[in-house]
This record gives sequence, C-alpha cells and structure tokens, in this order.
Amino acid sequence: MKNYKMRTIALSIFAASLAAGCGGGFEEATSTTAPDNSSNTRNTPAANGTGSTPGTGSTPGAGGAPDTGGAPGTGTTTGADTTPGAGGTPGGGTAARVFNHPGAPLTRSDLNTLKAYVDQGRQPWKSAYEQLANEGRSKLTYAMQGPYATVGRAPDVNLWAWRSDMMAVWNLSRMWHFTGNDEYAKKARQILMAWATTQVEFSGRESMLDLGDYAYMFVGGADILRGTWPGWTEADTATMKKYFKNVLIPASNPYGENQFGAANKGALAMVALGLMSIFNDDAAAVDKVVYQVRTLAHIGLRNSNDIGMLGDSLRDQGHFHGQLKSLIMLAEALWKQGIDIYSDFDDRLLAAGEYFARVNELVPTTALPFGTTDAYYIADGTNRGWDGWGGGNVLLNQIHAAYAIRKGVQAPFIAQRRLWMPVDGNSFMFLKDADTSVAAPAPQLAIPSTASLTTGLSSIDLGGAIPSGSASYAAGKWTVTGGGAEIWGTNDSCYFAYKALVGDGAIIAKVESVQNTGPSAKAGVMIRTSLDQGAPRAWMAIASRGAAEQNMRNLTAYGGSNYANKVLPIANTAASYWVKLERIGNVITGYLSPDGTNWAATDVGRIDGPLPNTIYAGLVVSSTVNGTPNSSIFSNVQITGGDGNAPSVIPAAPAALLASPGDGAVPLRWQRSSGATRYVVKRAKSSGGPYTAIATDVKGGSYTDKSVANGTSYYYTVAAANSAGVGADSPEDSATPFHPMVNVAAGGTANDSANNADNAKRAFDHNSATQWFYKGVQGWLQYDLGHTETVQSYTVISSNDQVPRDPKDWELQGSNDGVAWQTLDAQSNQVFGRRFAPKNYPVSRPGAYRYYRLNITANNGDATFTDLAEFGLFASKPQ
Repeated sequence: MKNYKMRTIALSIFAASLAAGCGGGFEEATSTTAPDNSSNTRNTPAANGTGSTPGTGSTPGAGGAPDTGGAPGTGTTTGADTTPGAGGTPGGGTAARVFNHPGAPLTRSDLNTLKAYVDQGRQPWKSAYEQLANEGRSKLTYAMQGPYATVGRAPDVNLWAWRSDMMAVWNLSRMWHFTGNDEYAKKARQILMAWATTQVEFSGRESMLDLGDYAYMFVGGADILRGTWPGWTEADTATMKKYFKNVLIPASNPYGENQFGAANKGALAMVALGLMSIFNDDAAAVDKVVYQVRTLAHIGLRNSNDIGMLGDSLRDQGHFHGQLKSLIMLAEALWKQGIDIYSDFDDRLLAAGEYFARVNELVPTTALPFGTTDAYYIADGTNRGWDGWGGGNVLLNQIHAAYAIRKGVQAPFIAQRRLWMPVDGNSFMFLKDADTSVAAPAPQLAIPSTASLTTGLSSIDLGGAIPSGSASYAAGKWTVTGGGAEIWGTNDSCYFAYKALVGDGAIIAKVESVQNTGPSAKAGVMIRTSLDQGAPRAWMAIASRGAAEQNMRNLTAYGGSNYANKVLPIANTAASYWVKLERIGNVITGYLSPDGTNWAATDVGRIDGPLPNTIYAGLVVSSTVNGTPNSSIFSNVQITGGDGNAPSVIPAAPAALLASPGDGAVPLRWQRSSGATRYVVKRAKSSGGPYTAIATDVKGGSYTDKSVANGTSYYYTVAAANSAGVGADSPEDSATPFHPMVNVAAGGTANDSANNADNAKRAFDHNSATQWFYKGVQGWLQYDLGHTETVQSYTVISSNDQVPRDPKDWELQGSNDGVAWQTLDAQSNQVFGRRFAPKNYPVSRPGAYRYYRLNITANNGDATFTDLAEFGLFASKPQ
C-alpha cells in the first residue's frame, strides 16, 4: 500500500487557547431536516429456496425486509428470559441502585461546562449555540405539531409531527439550561406531557428506527428537565416513565426477545431501550441492554471485526454511520451511569470510529468480507468519501472525548476528520476539551470457548440417509462421508457426527472441500436440540457449487423463513470457507468467516419454550443424491469441551493491517489470525523492507509504535505466531507521524474589505457551519492577531453554499502595521471538491507578522457573491 501522509492542517480548527483535544461536530437536528433512515425501507425478498432445493445467488440486497409473519419467523412468542444482568450472571445485577439524572446522555457537569463556554464566548461553542437559539423549534413561539394517539413508521402515521415535537423538546430543554428562562422549560414539559398522556401506540415495521434516532432527544430533553428544572415534579417523572414503558419501549423492538433488526436496526433499538431504561431507573432493563449489546453478535459490539468494520460497513457509509452512532450514544449514556463498554474488545468502538473516519477521508483502506443477518458482503462497493450528517460529527465528537480526552489514546483519522466538520446547534453538546469522569469496565463476558477436536464424535443417519455415514480424523483433518437427500428448508436427511454439549457452547470448522455429488451437496456444522427427526436445529454449510447456505428450522428466526433459509456468497472461488454456530442461552447464532477470526453473524434464532440442558453440535454432510455418499473434508474443527489434541500449525498471515499517523506514535490494528498466540510487529523505512521486528510478543490485535520520529515515513507488517512457528507477513501499511500545527487565529480581530467585522469574524470562529458571506467577486478578509506569529500554513474551507461562490484566485498577505502588505503565497484556479472541503497550503515566504489577509481576486463564477466557511492560520508550537 502506498504511504499515506496525513494533511498537516492543525491540532484542531480551534483557537490556540483551547486545550488539546477540543474539536467540532455537526448534525441536522436543529435544522428543519429530521434524522432519516428512509433507505431502511426495503422490499421483502422472496423466500429463497424454501422448498426442497435452495435457490442460487438469491442473497437479498442491502438488507431485504424480514418476514414478520408465519412460523417460525416473528418471535412473537417469548421464551424464558435467560438474559444475565450486567455482571454476566443470569438474574444478577438487578439490585436497586441510583441512576444519574440528567445522564442520558448528558450530565449536569456536561451542561454546566457547555453553559460556561457559551457565556464566555468561547468558540466554536458560542457560534453553535447561536444556531441552536435561532432554530424554529428552540423558540417560545414554536407551535406544537401533536399530540396524536397513534404514530407509525413504515407505514408512516403522524410521524413528522412526532419528530418535530421531540426535536423541540430537546431544543427547548437546552434553551432552559442556557438561558435560565423558565418559559422554555414549561414549553418543553407541555409538549412531553401532551404526548405522554395522548399517544398509545407507535406502530410500523420500522418503529425502532425513529425511536433510536430520536432517543437522545426526547429522553435527553426529559432528563435535563428532570435533573435541572425546579418546576419538574415526581408526577411528571411518573408520567414519562409510564409513557416509555407502555408505549415506546414495546415499539423499540417489534421482532421479539433477543431478535432485533440487523446491524443498524438493532443498534437503534438498543440505544432507544437503553436510554429509556436509564430514565425509568430500571436496573434490570439496563442490565439486559448491557448484556445484549455486548453479547448479541448480529447487532452489538460483536457485530464488528478487529480492524473496526461493523456489520453495515459494506452496505453503505450512511448505515455504517447510523449503526456506529447508536452504539456510541448508548456507550456514552452507560458511561454516565458508571458502566464502561468503550473498553470492550480492545477498544472496539475506537477502532470502528477510526475505520469510519479513514475510509470517508478517502485514505486507501483494506475492506474484509463482512456482513449482517441482512446480507453478507465480499467486497466494498460503498460510497466512500461520504460526508452526510456533518461527516458523522456527533459520534466522532463522542469517540474523541471517550478515548482521546478521557483515556489519552490517539485517534489520528478522527482528528483529521474533525478539522473540517461543522459544529451546529446539536453537535456542540458533545464537544469536549476536558473530561475527568470515570466508569468501571463491565465484567468479562461468558462467551463459549472452543478447543480442537480429534476424537469422540458420535453419529447418526437422519431422514433415511444412505449409505451409513462415517467420520474419521487424521493429520489435523476430519473426513466425513454420508448420504442424505437434503437439509434445506424443512428437509432433514443427512449424516450428522456430533458431540453432546451441556449448556452454552459453540462449534467451528473450516470446510476444506465438498465432494460434488450435486450442485447443492453441502458440508458444514449443525446444532440440534435433539436427535429426533425434525427437531429444532440450525446449520451453516458450504455447498459444492461454491456458496454458503444457512438454515434454521423450528426456531424463532429473525426474518422468518426468508432469513432462516438463505444462500450467501463467499470470498473464495472454491467450495471452502469457515463456518460456526454458537448457542448462548436461548439464542443460536450462525457465522461465516474467510479466515476463522473475522466472523460475521448472518443468522440468528431463538429457542422458545423450555430450554434444553443438552444440545448436539457437530459436523454434517448431505449428499443431496441419497444413496450416493458424499465425502467432504474439514480442518480446524473446534468445539466447546474439545480435547485440544490437534497439532499446532503455523498461523496464516493477518488478513489486514492498518497504520495511523499519530503525533510521535503510529497506532496499528490488524485482523487477528486463527491459532495465533502472539504477534510479531515489524517495521521498515522503505516499502517492501527490509523489516526489523520492534515487538515480538504482542498478545492482541493492536499495538502503538512510540519509537518513531515525526516527519519520517514508516512501513509495517505483522506476523502471527504460536508454538509451531512464525507465519507469513501481513499486507503492508504505512504512516508518517507528525506534530500538528495550531490555528493561531484566536483572540484577535477580524475585518473585511466591506468593513463588516461581524461578518468577517464568522471565518475565524473555528466552525465551518458558519460562513463569511461577502457581496462582491473580489475583496479581502483580514485577521489582526494582536501580536506577531510566523504562520507556516493556512487553510481555506469551502462553505455549505453554491460552488460558484467559492474563492478561486487569491493572495495571502502579511503586514505588521495593516498598511504595507507583503505577498506570502498566491493561488489560482482553486476548485473545492465538495462542501466543507478543507484545502491546506504551505506559506511560500513565511515571516513574523501581526496582520494576515486573504486577498481574493476571483471566485468560481458567481456574479454577485463570494463566501467561505473558515480561514485558518497555522503555526508550529512546541510539543
């Protein structure tokens, strides 16, 4: 991979007086645009091959709508609740405890800090607050749009009225805090009470999308009033708790216990449930959310891989953003209640934020096959470079605060993206430059472990499968031979070599080859609740034609038969891939992987009724030509309670490595390798080596190289190792660490050639959400620092306005008296590729000057106006 050198714009686009880590964000919640997941509205895919023969290539597109009717699909029957509390023990963690209010997700300390910054005129908080105050839903003249007894999404019923009023609650409650004017609080309360005492239903198949998108607004607004406004009463709290419990919480997950929609949908359901449960002081419900978001691999933190991809990363960048934003908002609200899930899985949310920022900053970035219960993706065809929702500023502000501010962990690509992100009347609420709050990591998860298996399988021929099957092990591989007519759909004719498991458990195997006794001949793994014909079961298999197949029968499967029976692509031209099944409590999850570590949960089902103490997990083959034996080969067979006697083999190279350009450091992350017990990190100063090992006993999937010099390019590879030896090197990635310069345009005085200081200062408020809007096609924009600085680079950020109004030709000038000017740099024919696009320029002839001027001589074609969002002046400061 080519070396990537981060653009050296600055530590931030904010004043030099701000503490390190201060940044910006943006979201449309305070404009007239409501959060919209309309692209979640998808056509229902046909049940692909629900008869005797599976369909081919019938994977739904970017997430076909699940079937919500018919057995066994919908999850309307709730089995025994086996969800542990936050402590990881069933039934635990539900003791009475005090919740912080406000704290879903903002605390009183957060709010007081924000108010102090606004009162002090600190930027960009001040300009962002002004946007909040000017928004229609923030005003005492706002006309309530509801309430209505019924609201729905897909089909939409009174939806925009509900959305508008929930945004108004959020805005007005904040205006109360910033102004101290009781009338704002009274109006916010009026809206909340009207809806809470009128609405009785939130209907529709996509109800969780709006509830998740708006949860931090309507819960956050109510929580601000509850925790800060003297006029709020216990009766008000009781009314809101009843509204949440009886109306909104049931609508947050219409798919049934532990089911949830895929990826983005499930994450939205989780954040809605989590925030409302916090408001309701419901410890058991909060613990359940914590358990689910940490355990359920199709929606939560486990719906990710080591390099930071989430389930929707390869669907499109907007849904990647939606999934990540929901997980981050939930993590932040839990942090405020003393629960740290940010630390889970090697700071997985940081990895996801960095991956999101990196691909959308158009940095060359490896994508690995991954997916969801909606679809499995083997390549990245997404809209990289996405800049919707202010570039993801709310979530990136929160990630930056959680890791860079609280924990001192570098996040280079998030820092880069935050350089240009606008700060609007919503996102500034999550903008921090200091945070000393603490939380305790949640207890270790009880995820079933596995060990290699070399003996001890029992077997059965099911459904009249002939001839009698066999399973044998030699030299690290299992050969499984059997007949069977088919196991697709409701069929159950196969050879099954199994082991009885008590309680939770998992089975993993790499299907090395499938004998071609027919195009649908298959080999894989199976879990059954019994050995009876037609017993509830799940299997994940590879078909001889080179596709994955999955099936769940007599389980309550997310998506019904459309999803329980599905054909998926694999990232291999041969019929060889990794498959896995896992049972935790009453949930069985099916996975696919190209390498045995990058597991994507593509199928999930629930065992309803009494939970069996014993399940049967093993290897399955079905010839699909009964009477003709199929002989298939498996390697890397692992099962809970396995003997561990398989010989160690040298692990494969990590599939991907990502290096980031930090300050005096290069953070590294890689996709771990199956069977590895340690990793060797290697570095070179030229692409291709020679490499020198700089760390030889790294246990996880990340490492930060701190023995680097800023400005020097480094090239890295990582090798996996175990007792059998050290494997091949991963693909190379590189980074050039650097010390960011600081924007020194702070604390001074702005002006322009129209002598309009109020207009000019908008270019220096460290907020691209505002703009310098100038009448004229030529003119200058000036800043008096009040002291001399040697500016070494400058930045121009395009405004969110018409492209022809962007500046095209200009000179950067410097002066020490505001009269005599020296030309320091000149540019011509400049074009900005998008709105809020930052362009950074080195100063050709730097010197110490007090005044700096951008003298614009032409724009990009508009006959009347010229504008820009930010004009930044950057100087080197000591480390």
